[in-house]
Amino acid sequence: MGRPAFQRFLTSRHIPAGRAAAVTGVRWGGDFAAWDDLLAAGRDTAPQIRPGGAYAVDPAAGPSALAALFAVAVVPETVLLWASPAGLGITGRRIAPALHELPEGAVPFGAEQRPLWGVCTSGSSGTPKVAVGHADEWEQIALHAEAAMYADAFPEGPPEALATCLPLGFSAAFFMCVLPALYLKRDLVIHPPYDWSPLYELARERRVLALGVPALAAAACLSAPPDADLSRVALYLGGGHLSAPRVELIRRHFTGAHVSNLYGTAETGAIALDHDPGHNEHVGRPVPGKAVWLTGTDERGIGTVAVAGPGCCRRTWRPGGTPSAPADHVTGTDYGRFDSDGNLCLEGRVDGAEKLAGVLVRPREIERHILALDGVSDVRVTVETAPNGLEHLAATVVGAVGPDTVRAHCADLPEQHRPSRIRCTSEQEAASVYSSHGKL
Repeated sequence: MGRPAFQRFLTSRHIPAGRAAAVTGVRWGGDFAAWDDLLAAGRDTAPQIRPGGAYAVDPAAGPSALAALFAVAVVPETVLLWASPAGLGITGRRIAPALHELPEGAVPFGAEQRPLWGVCTSGSSGTPKVAVGHADEWEQIALHAEAAMYADAFPEGPPEALATCLPLGFSAAFFMCVLPALYLKRDLVIHPPYDWSPLYELARERRVLALGVPALAAAACLSAPPDADLSRVALYLGGGHLSAPRVELIRRHFTGAHVSNLYGTAETGAIALDHDPGHNEHVGRPVPGKAVWLTGTDERGIGTVAVAGPGCCRRTWRPGGTPSAPADHVTGTDYGRFDSDGNLCLEGRVDGAEKLAGVLVRPREIERHILALDGVSDVRVTVETAPNGLEHLAATVVGAVGPDTVRAHCADLPEQHRPSRIRCTSEQEAASVYSSHGKL
């Protein structure tokens, strides 16, 4: 990782005013570890780290994952992949809890003169895709999140704690919770998707930045205690869109919470932020300090989203393959346009077109059409193959609507773009259609 990147962490000047005597650290389930103790554990392990070597740290391994991160971070010129070796498809040698040394040559970044990090993109399937950047930018990413993304939601001062129900392998959780908590010595709370009680406890006395996704927040708010006061909580939800029914449901049950929609990818980091979501028209303005523009625009002003700034990866890599060439900006995975107020509107995925009976369809465009229907909270449209080999469009819809209503609404679409199989479920029963990560 490189020793300079952690020099300021080693001092106490990042501790918030009035908290100098407090012990801050990480609460993960029933375990608590102080940041200073995690750093000490990392230093104890550091002699086993080889300068110039490549290491994988399993982000699901509890507080020991953060101690392992420190072990690698205090040794110069190392490469740290924030992912389990199994997830990377690489066999590593376990040298400490959560810490694995990767075989020489398994990670083709040895010629780099700057320390590197890598995180798997959340949409990876088969061979994972790893977004790779420079670890000496970590402090810049942490400070940028504090100044550009959190300040507007906390007029009384910065968050005193950060909480998330997302796996720390998610780039958003790493960049927006782990790094700010680490560098600014804030408390970090990782709680299960199905148990948000640690957040309710924090919110009684502390200003809390909570990071999640719409589906998990909607499920949690249905079981929130009626007396939970979340007026000290800013809830940031990532996922591309945040529908009006979801926003209304969350605000009704999470009393007083400030709800924001966050958009970005593992490759780009956070791109846009909307502090008043629910209109289903855009994902907000570009985050200050982040350059966001469009490439290859057509006559409608729609082009590929391109980004530069803190949190952007420098290249991508699939294990066993050749990394992409280093770049000064990242081309995103979505098409977009800007409205007259400068908000970013998503117009489908770059890789989202599929062939159905010889006709090109874009599931994202069909999803956006269905989301315009009153009562729809979320939707996923896919191309499915029946046992007889025939392909058809299928839609999974969450909200207070039935299949006939959705089918009638889709009558406005070209015939080839109308889902023939429609499954509807209510918010109360939606758990069965979501993955553990909150994706349809």
